[in-house]
Amino acid sequence: MRIELCFVVGDLMRISFRNWDVYLSESSFPEEVMVELTTHCNLSCIHCFRNTMKEDFGWMSDDIIRSALKCIVENNVKRVSLSGWGEPLLHPKALWFIEKLKEKDIFVILNTNGVLLSRFADRIVELCVDEVIVSVDSVRKSTYESIRRGSNIDNILSGLEHVRNLKKEFGSTKPLLSIQFTVNILNYHDIPYLIDFANKFGIGKIVLSNIIPVSRNHEELACYNDEECISRSEEYIRELGRRLAFIWNIQFVKSYFRPQQAFSCPFIDRNALFIRWDGGIAPCINYAHSWRFYYDGVPRDINSVIFGHIRDGLLNVWRRREYVEFRFRAEFGYRPSCFDCELKDYCYYTLSNDSDCYGNSPTCAHCPYARGLSICPL
Repeated sequence: MRIELCFVVGDLMRISFRNWDVYLSESSFPEEVMVELTTHCNLSCIHCFRNTMKEDFGWMSDDIIRSALKCIVENNVKRVSLSGWGEPLLHPKALWFIEKLKEKDIFVILNTNGVLLSRFADRIVELCVDEVIVSVDSVRKSTYESIRRGSNIDNILSGLEHVRNLKKEFGSTKPLLSIQFTVNILNYHDIPYLIDFANKFGIGKIVLSNIIPVSRNHEELACYNDEECISRSEEYIRELGRRLAFIWNIQFVKSYFRPQQAFSCPFIDRNALFIRWDGGIAPCINYAHSWRFYYDGVPRDINSVIFGHIRDGLLNVWRRREYVEFRFRAEFGYRPSCFDCELKDYCYYTLSNDSDCYGNSPTCAHCPYARGLSICPL
């Protein structure tokens, strides 16, 4: 796909595609930002991307936090998600950062493993954090703790209960409590119990997602590689859907067990970007760091894609030529379907995100989030 870009009047950019000239709007800006305060974590989950991360772990410095806050406020960013490749609540400035965001009426989402939820529940409710997403991969103690190594489910349940009780005490609807359930062959039998769990702890949203295997052996845990797991899970999900049809206050979001032909990137769809702990600006969480994942026996090396640094200014990076071209290709361009291509076992292109057979560089052709295999934490 041949794309030509050139700058015209002011900051406007013209994208020439075949017989079409498309102009980047003068009002284009990042509406949502995911901020990674740290890549350190207090757990060693068996399915974590950090297990194959090719970089050192780090903490966002005070200077970068303040720069990020300044850029977010000045550019009228609407939503901020505290997530990434580590546990946000480990960072000593996490609650300070949330407080400053809420002072500007910015919608804030906190994505946490829940270990520190009890400790910070009072402040989270007091600050009116809009949504808290807690990873709960089983309702059974032994299964949960075999997946979320280093955690204790009793502590997680105590944190959820504390937030629920505080909301009742203050008559508050915030935060929306959500649970992220990562389906695998160890826990799929727990799916039928999620509604009762949600009702008990005041959960307003259930998210079912697949693991993204980080080794060949790890693929054995993936539900989409086990026909019985797929069959039973789909049966459980249908029953879950039937029950949820009569429950108005619980949302339900799920991934698929097979890659979808339709390509939908949440970061592109929602005009979002990712700020790493070191201030680097990536287009999404998937390309924020260098790592490796597997699908159907094929390893894929993901090399980080960084378009600039927060010190360069959020809008300046957003409108940088390379970044604009990347977003245009991701939203409107042609791309192969690498997961179900008959040549996937032999094709050189599919082994990394550097390029694909349609000429996209970097390529999003085998993004598990965009292909519906996993739910993006945006």
